Amino acid sequence: MTQMAKNILLGLMATAMCVLPSAAQVTSDSIPATDNVRQEIRDAFNNARRAGTVEAWEIFINNYPESLYIEQARKMRDNAIVTSYCNPETTLERLVDYIDENIAHEPRIRLFYANLVNNPTHSYRFEHMDIGFNGCTGRVDEHIEFADGSKSRDNYFVFNDKGLLVEQSIMGRSGVARVYTYDYAYNNLHSYSLKSCMANGKKSKGEVTYDKNDKLQSIAIDESRWTYSYNDMGALSKLVSQAGKMSRTLVYNDGYIIRQEEGSNVRRYLYDYDSATFKKYLIGINEMQDGKLVHERKIDYSIDSKGRITRAVITLDGAPQMTITRTYKN
Repeated sequence: MTQMAKNILLGLMATAMCVLPSAAQVTSDSIPATDNVRQEIRDAFNNARRAGTVEAWEIFINNYPESLYIEQARKMRDNAIVTSYCNPETTLERLVDYIDENIAHEPRIRLFYANLVNNPTHSYRFEHMDIGFNGCTGRVDEHIEFADGSKSRDNYFVFNDKGLLVEQSIMGRSGVARVYTYDYAYNNLHSYSLKSCMANGKKSKGEVTYDKNDKLQSIAIDESRWTYSYNDMGALSKLVSQAGKMSRTLVYNDGYIIRQEEGSNVRRYLYDYDSATFKKYLIGINEMQDGKLVHERKIDYSIDSKGRITRAVITLDGAPQMTITRTYKN
């Protein structure tokens, strides 16, 4: 080794000795300080676990982002979010607000919501007079006037704070009202399912099944059965209802019915998006038979500040058919 090389090596060794302390230079205070930090993190994690709230886990995650516990804390936070929404105390309004703000987050909550709103009693949103209620709660009084002078009808609907239809009164052509009441079962895996229905004093029990992904698969009441199908994204794509020999298929897209099939008779549903309320409203129904247009129904709405329909004027093949007026008591 040359003298120059030796001088360079000695210089590097001297520099290293200045930068790196020897074992004797490590003070006894440095190890307890590390232990104190570790203990602080453990205590913070255990405190968050005891609290079990979303807020407690968020505080831990923000305060200790480099902690060895961080992945476990995130999982616990996500579990707390699910627990806080998937329970019988959660209102429909709170659930919808979360889903609207976190579209791609927490599939468990979206499944919980889907099982709730896909109960057959929710089909009124699209099928009763072809006009939905947009997930309202409380009581809705409905008055229907027919353009041909037929006797007007008065109906009412009562929804609980989960958005579930618990009572409705529908007046038929004879002028006699038929009253229905609904009872639901609850569990924290599947949300709500229809337990029984009372129609003018006659009670019918519901039988519910779920698929391997815990999605609502079928509901049966007496001779009526509803069977559900889902797309690859887990959204409802088809609902087949059967009552005796009658079978009807509803095809969905993005939560809205786009097609109804009864044998060779087909209805196509047309919507308009309202940017003020962020909702779609049914504006037309084309009735087809053997592939040919036979009737065209158009709907013109008035809505309130919550996006609920207060008045709908319906025309059939260009002529007035009916006017529907609704009053909300919540």
